[in-house]
Amino acid sequence: MTGNAKAGISGQWPLRLVQKVIRRLVVAVMGQPATPLLLEMMWPVTAVVPESKSLAGGYVLRQYSNADRVGYQALLAEAGMPECPLSYWEKHHLPNGFFVVEHTGTGSIVAACFASHHPTERHPQAGNFGWLAVHPAHGGQGLGRIVSAAVTNRLLRAGYEHIYLETHDFRIPAIQIYLSMGWVPLLYAPDMKQRWAAVYAQLGRSPLSDNLDILNDLS
Repeated sequence: MTGNAKAGISGQWPLRLVQKVIRRLVVAVMGQPATPLLLEMMWPVTAVVPESKSLAGGYVLRQYSNADRVGYQALLAEAGMPECPLSYWEKHHLPNGFFVVEHTGTGSIVAACFASHHPTERHPQAGNFGWLAVHPAHGGQGLGRIVSAAVTNRLLRAGYEHIYLETHDFRIPAIQIYLSMGWVPLLYAPDMKQRWAAVYAQLGRSPLSDNLDILNDLS
């Protein structure tokens, strides 16, 4: 192919479009790449009910409303999280189980988390703790712990004896909150011990082998 021909193609096909076509060709030939399993944690039935701490001035803890929809998704974006499929989760939310923290000075949602009835094959008849988010500009105020405690307590008041959450390896600040509250890792797949060891190392915690706060596969 001549230089003029190459130049003509590059002019007609922007680099981003070329990359998109290549990715689709790879998927067509190789199949979709495997999605890593999420980390999971359990709330121990013997754990002490988490303490609800007072909010700092300028914040109020309340229930989510439909008027918060745009503000909630904006919070997730600021926290580096994907858009929440609310149309799906709203079918599973517990009544009065979607907690948000509002910054009274701006009226914006700066922290959120919700409780759901969400059984899975591994977690039958289970309650789910999900989608903890804190706006980075409002970090250090204990907001994540406050909404986490509120959701955990809501699930306990609902009578669940089996409560779980799912999270990503990189969500280190959130995992720090979970561990400090009493949530424990669930080693449900062969690679989980290694992945949790890496998380513990980032948190400066003792190696997994030296900790008793680990659950093996429930099966």
